[in-house]
Amino acid sequence: MTTAVRTAARTVVGALPTTVADLVRRPLPSNIASSLPGRIRLAMLRALREGGIPRSVSTFGLVDDPGLRFVAAESLVLAQLYWYGEQGWEPELLPWWRRCCRRSDSVLELGANVGYFTVQAGRAAPGTHHVAVEPHPFSVEICRANLALNRVRSVELIHAAAVPGAGVPSTQLLVPADQLATPTVAFLSPDTELPAEMARGVPAVIDVPAVDVRALVEGADLIKLDVEGQEHALLAASRDYLAERHPTLVVEVLAGTARLRALLGELCTDDGYRCYAVTRPRLVELTPAELATVRLEDTFGSHDVILCSGRSPQP
Repeated sequence: MTTAVRTAARTVVGALPTTVADLVRRPLPSNIASSLPGRIRLAMLRALREGGIPRSVSTFGLVDDPGLRFVAAESLVLAQLYWYGEQGWEPELLPWWRRCCRRSDSVLELGANVGYFTVQAGRAAPGTHHVAVEPHPFSVEICRANLALNRVRSVELIHAAAVPGAGVPSTQLLVPADQLATPTVAFLSPDTELPAEMARGVPAVIDVPAVDVRALVEGADLIKLDVEGQEHALLAASRDYLAERHPTLVVEVLAGTARLRALLGELCTDDGYRCYAVTRPRLVELTPAELATVRLEDTFGSHDVILCSGRSPQP
């Protein structure tokens, strides 16, 4: 979508009365794409989503789960949630994430962003200790507000970037040009595997606190990583802990992440893990050879995998 079209969408959506927006963002039936009116509504939603959230909205409940509420900040994640509800952001992963959290005693979430999966974890497993780490100051502020809005008190939120080593008090977070107002993507430059198209044009560099990932993983039996191309570096630094304690891993695996895929394959061949691609109805086991080449989103509809030893998260 061009900048001009996106600007026009923001103008239209920004002025929408809440009552009008609520008529459009009703829960979507599963067969909506099978009829012409349904396809028209989907096209309308896609256009409105590009415009963000109406200015008249300060907080909103999800259309398919109104008990969950979020602040109406400028964020791609929040805009998707506003218009689509739980179907708007990684719906394939969500039920498996909830299941893994319920089966865990200590959760570490690296890359919390605005706190959507953090809130979902806090509601699914309110008695589970949960540490969420997020480097971007705007995202930390919104995450904290969303946790408070949903009365989630089991989460310790840390404003820092997880790094693969000790003795580094701060690091530089790079923000691409098209992410300045909505930091869904922000990354660390050393050793990143973030695809070039996601890292293009970096006019903003933010100094943020840093924390050694090896201190963070200690005691965790569930670790979620969505750290914009740094997954391989953080997992490699934590390798001894993974081999000894075998925490369940939920990892974003983008296209072109050769080092991450190789490391995940080694966890399976050398350290007793099994790797599963995420789909809505079930988890699909991947061999290391498949993991090295499969285009996860094209094949399974999700770019996340779950690694565990012993019992699978499946029912």
